[in-house]
Amino acid sequence: MTGPRRPGAVESIPFTEVDTFPPPAEIEPGQLFALSLSGATTAFTHGLHRFAAKFVPQVPAWALDSFASGASVVLDPFMGSGTTLVEGILRGGTTIGVDVDPLARFIARAKVTPLDHDRIAALGRELAGRWRSPATDLCPPMPDVARFAHWFSAPQWGWVQSLRNAITALDCTDDERAFLLVVFSSTLRWVSNADDQSQKTYVSGTLRKHPPAVADVFWRFLDRAVVGLADLNRKRHRDAAVLIPAGADATRLGQAPGSVDLAVTSPPYLDSVDYPYNMMVEYFWLGPLLGVPDRRAFNALRRRPIGAKQPAEPGGLPPSLAGWLALDGMPPARRIAAATYFALMARHFAELAATLRHGARYVFVVGNSQTRLDMVPLHDALVRLAAEAGLGLEQAFGYRIRRHYMKFPRRGRGGIILIDWVLVFRKRVSAAPPPALPRHWVTLAPGAVAH
Repeated sequence: MTGPRRPGAVESIPFTEVDTFPPPAEIEPGQLFALSLSGATTAFTHGLHRFAAKFVPQVPAWALDSFASGASVVLDPFMGSGTTLVEGILRGGTTIGVDVDPLARFIARAKVTPLDHDRIAALGRELAGRWRSPATDLCPPMPDVARFAHWFSAPQWGWVQSLRNAITALDCTDDERAFLLVVFSSTLRWVSNADDQSQKTYVSGTLRKHPPAVADVFWRFLDRAVVGLADLNRKRHRDAAVLIPAGADATRLGQAPGSVDLAVTSPPYLDSVDYPYNMMVEYFWLGPLLGVPDRRAFNALRRRPIGAKQPAEPGGLPPSLAGWLALDGMPPARRIAAATYFALMARHFAELAATLRHGARYVFVVGNSQTRLDMVPLHDALVRLAAEAGLGLEQAFGYRIRRHYMKFPRRGRGGIILIDWVLVFRKRVSAAPPPALPRHWVTLAPGAVAH
């Protein structure tokens, strides 16, 4: 269904089927694409670990091919699990990734750190000799998590605990161990009692899960990870460099003014994805190794990212959006979260604009947020905030999201974003907000499944 508001009839939207996005000069304003399903999205180390709402590699690949060179400094200020970074090391130059989430930084670093794939395979064989039985003295890896058996049955718990202990006991470098721990982490959702079809971490009371054997999943995932690492090593550009600074976030990037040639990112959606919560099982096991020692620290972490449902420091709606963006229909808590989201995004655009050289571009991928009442024109609101920071909209096109994590009917509750907008901003002396972009109301029937 299409239209600026919930329509009463079904209309059609034309999508142009492509394997990759065309060059910028060949894209019409507002054009909609459907990327071919034959395009690889898990090549190299892209598929090392699941991560909520990450964009497909074709998006940063297009941005880098269109606007960067082998000598460029490229920044992803919401890097997530490092999709832009992997594409960057295939092309050369310096790619910088920033994220407030320590698990995201841990996964991204494992994806891009130069490692000998034969050495990782050899460590896997050594691990096979050490890891032969489950732990019998079961200890919750995060000490204050109540009813840990809710998440892992005793047999699975024992095998997971002994696997983690065996990896930490290996005689190897910290980077090698980190790679193995990320493979370990990638298995946890599958071998736990947590539902596999939802990004949210919960144990379904209606669809009972029968987790597969821990060893079967881990060895399969490790074999796949070694193959991906080997492929990346063969394609890695010899002049590529990657930086993942600690202590930075999207509003405090820590980069020198005018030092960045291109920025590429997909920021958090408005009131949609709680990233730490979606990785809660993984945090139970790795949090104590990443500076998140207990549940209290984990809950505090959930309030830090832009887009948090209960932000640590609530903010007000930026004046430029007051009277233009209606949030009154939202429940009070969600209204506060939405206002804070836009306040922090305004700060982010100002910080990002300062790091870009004059004339540099910011390729920004975002989907609209749909509520039961209406669609929040997120792309238009962010375009206005970017313009205030001197980032003018140069180009905008959309693409249909075709690979969805949640493959079950949502019954009108939202949570499925079907179109992402690719917004190309350019740093200018002044930038006025352009006319509003199309607001396609594209949704699913209550009983339909996104595929």
